[in-house]
Amino acid sequence: MKTGSYTGVIKNAVLNVKKLDGKVIFEGVFEGDIEAIVKDYFDLNRDYEKIKEKLSKIDDNLKQSTQYGKGIRILKQDLWETIISFIISANNNIPRIKGILERISKRYGQKIEYKGKDYYTFPEIQELEKASVEDLRELGLGFRDKRVHDTTKMFVTQEITLKELKNEQNTEILRDKLMTLPGVGRKSCRLYNVIFTCKI
Repeated sequence: MKTGSYTGVIKNAVLNVKKLDGKVIFEGVFEGDIEAIVKDYFDLNRDYEKIKEKLSKIDDNLKQSTQYGKGIRILKQDLWETIISFIISANNNIPRIKGILERISKRYGQKIEYKGKDYYTFPEIQELEKASVEDLRELGLGFRDKRVHDTTKMFVTQEITLKELKNEQNTEILRDKLMTLPGVGRKSCRLYNVIFTCKI
């Protein structure tokens, strides 16, 4: 935004972030405790210094990487949104991915108004279930339309659930479960593993 702040959707909240007089200020439209939402999403309770210390002792490459990536944090994005986003990212570029996700959210998500502008949440499983392959194709998903559609159906029928993915502690088993989803391959699983196993 021209105000020097950033506004985005986090789960069912619209959050505005800005830096003022050395402080980071959050405001927006949300349900629940904004401090808890922010700390969880931005992973503020994790000891990154401890993680970097352990990684730096493995080899020089990781040591250099931790120094180069200083200040970077892994956002704790909603698992369902992450899965669909990764499927859409296949052979795609960031502007197109962003556009597709915005169109899906506008069509099937919930509208939230903030300071005179409309924002849309990422649709829940039951909301995205309403989309046919043809509907998704109209939103520009290309060959990913059937993959997103079929993945959604797997969660609707509980062939696989978010709960079992969240609770799985074995990386190999988790990878195998993820790869049963249409459009999820080893490249996507490596990215998922970063999210699921970053518990050093």
